[in-house]
Amino acid sequence: MTYEITLLSTDIRDVMDGEFRLGLNYEGTQHAELEYHWDATQFTAVFHGHAPSLPVPAHPSTLIQRPIAAMLALKTENHALPTDVFKDHSVTIDLGV
Repeated sequence: MTYEITLLSTDIRDVMDGEFRLGLNYEGTQHAELEYHWDATQFTAVFHGHAPSLPVPAHPSTLIQRPIAAMLALKTENHALPTDVFKDHSVTIDLGV
């Protein structure tokens, strides 16, 4: 089962200072939101949703990790930032069954 990941907002000020929010979508409907923030002292990731009741249930830590891995897998030298992949790619994660 596949979720589409959408970029809702981004504010990456520096390599060690930024934040972005992603939507977790299934069959055209957003079911959760993922929020990432980091600076020189910490990294924070928050899952906003109810993981057990998602169309494809998964542990929140999986739902936080997989989008980052998918973005990094699509990133090329033409993308200055990991979030730049949304300009020319559809980002998805497959959770299997």
